[in-house]
Amino acid sequence: MTLPRWNPPVTLSPREARIRKRVGKKRKLFGFLCDHRLELFDDDFQAELEQMYRDTGAGKNPMPPALLAMALLLQGYSNASDSEAVELAACDARWQLVLGCLGCDDPPFSQGALFNFRERLIAHDMDRKLLERTRELAKRTGAFDFKKLPKKLDVAVDSSPLRGAGRVEDTFNLLAHAAWKVVLCVAELRARPAELLVDELG
Repeated sequence: MTLPRWNPPVTLSPREARIRKRVGKKRKLFGFLCDHRLELFDDDFQAELEQMYRDTGAGKNPMPPALLAMALLLQGYSNASDSEAVELAACDARWQLVLGCLGCDDPPFSQGALFNFRERLIAHDMDRKLLERTRELAKRTGAFDFKKLPKKLDVAVDSSPLRGAGRVEDTFNLLAHAAWKVVLCVAELRARPAELLVDELG
């Protein structure tokens, strides 16, 4: 199955324009990505992203790679986990503005799709190119101070792929599970209910 291209609107609707004006004051990266998304993900770069699928195919429910790549940038900027990124894409007007899906009722991607895309991006060494293109575009246009691009972008885009349970659950969820197991072990050693121990420790 052929991969679809990401084609966000060139001209903003009145509602999109109002949101764009608001994000330009404080959360400036949202505005920068909205204004320059077609330059960042031009036809040539979208074709490069699509080449990552040449050996495996697009799968049953193909999604535009550029849309998922943009979601990773937003995720890093918002310091969100994979599960939070899905919710933000469905509920946050700023995310929807940049992703070109303002007003959509359902998230444009799933948690698994985002994780799998990041894994594929890293495997093909495209993670660094995505970050470099973002920085170069910010520097060239002067629309955003490239020196202020959050280091969190690197963490969200260029993180080591998780294995096993990490294919479904991101790092935040895995750490929470690990912490709970520690609590259970301590509770067993002290012969006390885990819930009571949590209340005592805060």
